Order: sequence, then structure tokens, then C-alpha cells
Amino acid sequence: MPTRWYRERKKEYYYKAAKKEGYRARSAYKLLQIQKRYRVIRKGNLVLDLGAAPGGWSQVAAQHEAKVIAVDKDYMDPIEGVHFIQGDITEQSTIQKIKENGKFDAVISDISPNISGNYTMDQARSIWLAENALNIAMDTLKENGRFVCKVFVGEDYPKFLKKIKENFRMVKAYSPQASRKSSSEIYVIAIGFKGRKEAI
Repeated sequence: MPTRWYRERKKEYYYKAAKKEGYRARSAYKLLQIQKRYRVIRKGNLVLDLGAAPGGWSQVAAQHEAKVIAVDKDYMDPIEGVHFIQGDITEQSTIQKIKENGKFDAVISDISPNISGNYTMDQARSIWLAENALNIAMDTLKENGRFVCKVFVGEDYPKFLKKIKENFRMVKAYSPQASRKSSSEIYVIAIGFKGRKEAI
């Protein structure tokens, strides 16, 4: 079991690396590690980044020569090659603005709930946000598109994973090295969207 000292040191490592390399958040390294393993973003892709602020994942996607549509409730400072929509992904008005950009090659989501400290509640809210992200992905992805989504593991997780497996040809659960060992977060990597079916 990693010690708290080790976990904090690892957290500090990615925090310092982000500062040094110009990323807005240490979470950028999670997407870089996902990208290295699964190549979810490709040159010339149209990518939707849900829960984008402060912009670490959008930076990574733009660096891979994708055109990025970033969405968040909070304001995000501009990034070259990224179009920002300020709005709540659970609201129809925001979803409509997303759809105006056409079909996406990849939808990526690093959304987390506001942590309350009550894990059962936080995990349920994490799944709820992830389901909203999945519905948007299923509405806006091109056939054979890719979906990356963070969730907290818990009792609702297997059911959510089953929904993704029904709609994508390859689904993997992955914990990037940049994730804290103590964290219950996992990233679901879904490749090969089968095409839109009924909403979940």
C-alpha cells in the first residue's frame, strides 16, 4: 500500500511537471498516458471535451492537431485551436450548442462532481455526470468514434460499463499512472461507436 508521503510526492511531481511544461492542470498527464496507449485523438479530428476547465485536456487534444470544442460551466481562458462553450452539459440549451458543431470523432470527459466527502453520494453523482456525457457522446459521435470518460468506482459502475459495452466495439477500464493510487477514479476507454440507438 503506497504511503501518504509517496502519494503526495507523486501528486507534486505531476503538478510541477504541468507548471514546467505549460499545462493548465496535472490531469493533462492522464490524457497523455491514455493517448499513448489507446490513440483516442488523431490528427484532424473534431474532439468534444466535456468539463474542460481549466483546459488541460483541451491543450493535449489541440497539441495532437485536433480541432477542439470545449464545454464547461466555469469560464475557461482561450486556447489556440479550441472553441469554448460555457454551459452545463445536463441542460438542453448547452447540448443544442454542442450539436451545432456537427459530428465528433472523439468525446472526452474528465468531469468530477463537487466532492462532498460522502463517498456513496459522490460516486452516484459521478455516474450521473458520466451518463450525461455518454448520452451526449451517443448523440454526437460519428460511427466508429471514440469516448473517454472518468468515473468513480462503486455499486453503479458495472451497470454503467454495461451500457457502454452495448454501444462500442472495444471497451477498457484504465487507470493512468498520473492518477493517485488512493483514488477510486477510473477512465473508461470506448472505441468503435456502433451508431446511435435509443437513449439511456
